[in-house]
Amino acid sequence: MIHPSSYMWIAPLVAMIVAQGLKPLYRMVRLRTWDWRQVKNSGGMPSSHSAAVTALVVELWLRYGGSDPVLAIGIFVAGVVMYDAAGVRWQTGRQAAVLNRLLQDLRGQSVELNPSLQTGEATPDGVSSLNGIPSLQVVKSPWWLIDWPVLDEHVGHKPTEVVGGILVGIIVGLIIH
Repeated sequence: MIHPSSYMWIAPLVAMIVAQGLKPLYRMVRLRTWDWRQVKNSGGMPSSHSAAVTALVVELWLRYGGSDPVLAIGIFVAGVVMYDAAGVRWQTGRQAAVLNRLLQDLRGQSVELNPSLQTGEATPDGVSSLNGIPSLQVVKSPWWLIDWPVLDEHVGHKPTEVVGGILVGIIVGLIIH
């Protein structure tokens, strides 16, 4: 016989899938643009991590009652996951935005060192110049400007996005149970 707790993973999985599926719909309503790539993003509204752990807590509560110590463990884990999503990972996204801007500005300064890169003028001997003045030739960009990927700025959640995930988790947990 299959134990009823064998199916405890279904509600969190469905809640996570539903939350990820709602992200492009929310973006369409809010910004009037459709972007399927939102389905794979870890940030945004609603938080799929919050939805999953909330659905798990709802399932634990309904299956074992409010006095079971397993429920306390589920609530604690859910709190840590939601704090991480709205705190640590949100700050990581903000830092990524600052780093992306800093690298963009530094790359812009390297182009300003060589204005001919913007105008495309060249003298007959192949040396770029601006108004007849030879421009500074940068043989190689500094190491910190080479091959840096654009960092993902949407890895965390605003508190409202976590609350949206909690609502999705509660609804899905109640429906699945």
